[in-house]
Amino acid sequence: MDSLIKILSNNAHLKTTWSLDESVTAEMAQVPPYYTFDIRAFSERSFQFKENILRQYQSQMKICEITLPQGAHLMHAELDSNSDGYICIDVAVPYVQFFFALNSDRQYYSNGVSLGKLAPGQMQAYLFYSEEIVGLWHQRAEDRFVEINIAIDLLEKWLPENDGLWSPMRALLQRCQSGCLFAEPLTISSYQKNNLKELIGPMVGEQWLPLFCTAKLMELIARTCDQYKLQEFVPENDIDLSEDMRNLMAKAKLILENRMTDPPSLAQLSADLGTNENYLKKYFKMCYQTTIYGYVTKIRMQKARDFLQKGERPINEISRFLGYHNPAHFSASFKKHFGVTPKLIQQLSKGQRVG
Repeated sequence: MDSLIKILSNNAHLKTTWSLDESVTAEMAQVPPYYTFDIRAFSERSFQFKENILRQYQSQMKICEITLPQGAHLMHAELDSNSDGYICIDVAVPYVQFFFALNSDRQYYSNGVSLGKLAPGQMQAYLFYSEEIVGLWHQRAEDRFVEINIAIDLLEKWLPENDGLWSPMRALLQRCQSGCLFAEPLTISSYQKNNLKELIGPMVGEQWLPLFCTAKLMELIARTCDQYKLQEFVPENDIDLSEDMRNLMAKAKLILENRMTDPPSLAQLSADLGTNENYLKKYFKMCYQTTIYGYVTKIRMQKARDFLQKGERPINEISRFLGYHNPAHFSASFKKHFGVTPKLIQQLSKGQRVG
């Protein structure tokens, strides 16, 4: 309990806003919530997807765990407890944690110093160095969170050289210190929620789980880093916009859908809507979690896939119809979006043998 006492003595406000149930305090005194976490252990295991129920400290926690042999571990937890709680983590070697407080909160401390607070609906990325980390949370109904722990060498393979996580991560490593990798917590976006939902409830056969979960985890990390890079955080409580602004963004979306083959420029669209370009970019992203260009590409690709699956038009004709003057550019965009070529989709739709 020394770590907790140190935190409480240095953060007096927690004494009135955070407290353990008496029975929980007694149980934790007998069996402290303390464990050693070594990310290297997961690189030595085969892929695992398992569910379990843990009962301890007057609480019940339903967990779903995914282990990737490259050095990654994901845990989704549903906690049923009548008390606030805490945990002490003895960090064996440095690693990165992405924490998603879905309907939970979390306050991490290193050497008694706060690493910041997460409210329900927020997420943060942390570097945990080789020291003891203490995590505190408040009791709440239907408490749910996801933590993703990744070996630094694996994350380095995934991150592009100019990614924003490099600078804070290297600075913390040089100082031998734990800390946050994002300057401010991010609000969990709809894309991240969908990624998490697919990860913990995959709808694929067992033989495809390693491939599926690896791909979804990489997608989640990519979306998270991209959201932070754009510095356009999704507002809390979905989108805190006036009804007039929502209607204006819906009108912009409708214009883009109706002019899919010949979309207006940003200047044209903002002029048509009677607003400026910066406002249009900012609030469109808030409403639809994508850029205007990204949305145009998305609806073009969806339309292209529909045409290809019907098998009624040649690829060159589809390309021209969607506003691509060069079929090669269309094919490259389609493959980037869906991961397969238009030709493959067309062949499959016609029942042709592939390969």
